[in-house]
Amino acid sequence: MALRWRRRSEGIALVGVVLVALATGCGSSTPVDERGPQPIVGWANGGELQIVYVDTCNGDPEATVVEDADTVTISVTSTARASGEECQDSLRIPLDAPLGDRTVIDGVTGDPAPGIEG
Repeated sequence: MALRWRRRSEGIALVGVVLVALATGCGSSTPVDERGPQPIVGWANGGELQIVYVDTCNGDPEATVVEDADTVTISVTSTARASGEECQDSLRIPLDAPLGDRTVIDGVTGDPAPGIEG
């Protein structure tokens, strides 16, 4: 009888750990990956303010921007800790001039960034 209870209590403890992990989502303070280039998963524009989203979950993202007459190229470096819409980091990046008709390029992939609006 004692052995049976022990197995149940271990199972209950395991379920509790899984539920806590699911409930905390991206709250892990331990990075899963090394710091490096991260692709943009979406963007929005507010004139001279470009907002980009990356799946890094509090990974302290940093962006570099190169602007020219036709494009705005944004490269993001961060530590990836999780992915998915529920745990995206956003960066607010001031532009030298309004985006206008320029294309937003993901500096990591070299392709146009997937836009949320634009």
